[in-house]
Amino acid sequence: MIGVISGDIIKSQTIPKQQYDAMLYQLEQSLRNISGEQTLWNIYRGDAFQLQVNNPEHLFKNAILVYLHLKSSGYELRQSLALGQIDNPRSDIKTATGSAFTLSGQGLDKIGNQRFVFNINKQQLNESLNINLAFADVLLTKITQKQANALYVYLTSPDNSHAALAKELKTSRENVTKLLNLAHYQLIERFIKHTQHVIKNIIKGGE
Repeated sequence: MIGVISGDIIKSQTIPKQQYDAMLYQLEQSLRNISGEQTLWNIYRGDAFQLQVNNPEHLFKNAILVYLHLKSSGYELRQSLALGQIDNPRSDIKTATGSAFTLSGQGLDKIGNQRFVFNINKQQLNESLNINLAFADVLLTKITQKQANALYVYLTSPDNSHAALAKELKTSRENVTKLLNLAHYQLIERFIKHTQHVIKNIIKGGE
């Protein structure tokens, strides 16, 4: 069982031509930054991507990190997450097949105004996770670029104490605390840990 994320930049066609390369660079950097977690990725159509997460427990965290990294640079992203099988593994994931890829692609086609959707063949669990994801979606959509950057650094830094983050972000400890609180960092962190626990149980149940 693997995780797959399909996503694209929202309203990328409105980005001025001279800024398009900067957008593409940020998208590439976002995907590269999590490539240490056994991931394969591909960018296509200029503004869309697909990410294969071989350790599915990190599926939701990876999606949130990519979102935060792009948002901190001023870009809005929508992503369709799926958990399923891979039938035909490939080093180039454009040619890989399996339910994880199918569900992820279908979810992106139907995503609407949401930033995150999740699909899995087990409908009851799908609904449960989607309700929690909907709340996280609302919180993440409303945060600012500075709040997104602070939350991204908090979730990725080995030492995420507010004092250490203040040094990294070159601001005051008080400002870091304010930014993180406005980003609802504790709820987002709890949500990530919850998804890891749920997916771990799914994997155990499928063995």
